[in-house]
Amino acid sequence: MIYDDIDNWEKYFNTTGIFREVFDTLSEISVNTPNGEYSINDSCYYKVMSYETKIDPTIIESHIREVDKQIVLEGGEGISIYDNSEVEIISPYDSKTDCEFYKGAKKSNLDLRLMPGKMAVFFPQDIHGCQHALDGTTETIKKL
Repeated sequence: MIYDDIDNWEKYFNTTGIFREVFDTLSEISVNTPNGEYSINDSCYYKVMSYETKIDPTIIESHIREVDKQIVLEGGEGISIYDNSEVEIISPYDSKTDCEFYKGAKKSNLDLRLMPGKMAVFFPQDIHGCQHALDGTTETIKKL
């Protein structure tokens, strides 16, 4: 998992090829970008979405094929990180969606505050739950 300022992406990823293309594209996205799925090239895409954060969200997931990059454009959300020994699979891995879903533990191992200007990057071993309202207040966020 990576959690850092977006401007520091070059510390973690190759600065040529696909990652340069990805982060150059992401730098052009704004809160005015319509929700939807967009292709960067034949093997890489991103989704822009808006949703209401929740006091007690239940979605906990991991991925196998794809690196899950999350950047909030507007608002803020909490993301919880779980150890695989603390969760139970409730929906086995689906290769079409590249998702496996879990029932959560009572306590996460780590909680992040994802705000504009920050990035969270999750790799296959990173079980994470998003949509957490910050400071007990729900809000509509926009993210990719």
